[in-house]
Amino acid sequence: METVASPSRSYRWELFLNQVWQGLNFFSKAAFLVLLAPLMLKIWGPVGYGMFALASSLLVSLAILDCGVRSLTRLRLCNARVANDTKDFNFAICEGLTAFALITFLAFAIAAGLAAARLWSYWLQLPPEGDFLIAMTVGLIGIFMLSLLLLEPLAAEGRISALKMANTVGAVAAIPVIGLVVWFGGSVTLAVFVYFLCLILPNFVLFVTGDLLHAKFWQEWPRLTLHHVLSTLHSGGWFYATTLAYVAKTHVLTFLVSAIGGPAAAGIFYILLRITEIVGGLGATSSETSQASLANESTATKRGENFRHAYTYTLIFCLHGVLVIGFLTRMILEIWLPKETTGLPWEISWAMALYGLGVAFSKTVVSASMGTGLVKEAAIGNLIEAALVLACGLVLQPLLGLTGLFVGGGLASLALLPTAFHLSKNFTQHFSETWLRPIGAQLLPLLLSGASLGMAAYFHSFILAAIALGFVGLLVIASIRRSHATN
Repeated sequence: METVASPSRSYRWELFLNQVWQGLNFFSKAAFLVLLAPLMLKIWGPVGYGMFALASSLLVSLAILDCGVRSLTRLRLCNARVANDTKDFNFAICEGLTAFALITFLAFAIAAGLAAARLWSYWLQLPPEGDFLIAMTVGLIGIFMLSLLLLEPLAAEGRISALKMANTVGAVAAIPVIGLVVWFGGSVTLAVFVYFLCLILPNFVLFVTGDLLHAKFWQEWPRLTLHHVLSTLHSGGWFYATTLAYVAKTHVLTFLVSAIGGPAAAGIFYILLRITEIVGGLGATSSETSQASLANESTATKRGENFRHAYTYTLIFCLHGVLVIGFLTRMILEIWLPKETTGLPWEISWAMALYGLGVAFSKTVVSASMGTGLVKEAAIGNLIEAALVLACGLVLQPLLGLTGLFVGGGLASLALLPTAFHLSKNFTQHFSETWLRPIGAQLLPLLLSGASLGMAAYFHSFILAAIALGFVGLLVIASIRRSHATN
């Protein structure tokens, strides 16, 4: 294992690659939906497509199986790198893999047992194929998540873009492969199996080609005991709390919207929620580099410098994304889903933008806290935020509709302000120096971006909107180049 080194130039390059691969991954999944959904509906019908959608949604829902093991393992690997302790580094991999394998085995055993009793098809009103499909999907998700855990040494070394690259290659490959399976009459079960195969294989290829086999981490397995495994699961508790908070703010909230406003409202909310991920997901992806980059640095000055690089990327993409959502969402919805979104108020676009910004702020604070020893405090704030978001669903949605829900949910992220203050102290900075001053450098590009997008929205011109989006892209590129030159 090499000694730790985090030169600013290589870290900025890693941020750039991470953003590029995450962007390609985002658009590849959008392309999968746009290109293959009509074909699946035509060949399989609504029931078959619903089964595929259900299996795909399990990939996100079963993030709760993580139990915080992946984030804890990455932090332990970072600490071992700082200490230049190869044995502890390899042992941390063994601990994480064994603990997570135990969790996934139990989950698969439960899913298979319910399938054998045909309870999945009974509960979810699926055809007989559905029982085997659900059990198989749970098992494949477990293998996929284990393959990601195998690659955590790369993330601990600050090479998280390599993971994103492998995931993107799998997502892109799945489009033509699944298309051929469906076109030639393959079943839903076969399509789901091939889909996960496309996602899993690039991870194992990266494991073999990424110089990870040479570490021979499995040699530390004889040291492992049941106590180590249980301790890992216990220690991952606060990391797990952040995962539960995320699930509550997305999937649980969708069910809550359905309970109050009905399935039609839940369907519209789900679509709008996906749009907010332009800011909360794609825009804030650079924050994912914070855990390793901060944990690998022992000096406050260097931690502050690494955080500023990642935070600048987040600001550039998120703030421009807010303007894109705020100005153009209504125009896009009128083309895509004119009947379903006719009754939505004009201000919901900005409410969605605020919600996405709140998610991005929460994600940035939580990721940085994991690398600076503040995970417990961040997890508590994250859980409070999730509780407030659900409360907004209960209280504000009946009174103000989805607009009130998005506004309240966005403001709920303020529950993480105390942790943000403590992060500033960890970098020996004032709050304004860490969080507010970097925004000043983005004001002129944002003003130009807002002017172009606002003009397109005012004239309700799709041609102007396309031109404005191209102009915003150029502003984003220019801002990134300037950040590389000045940071």
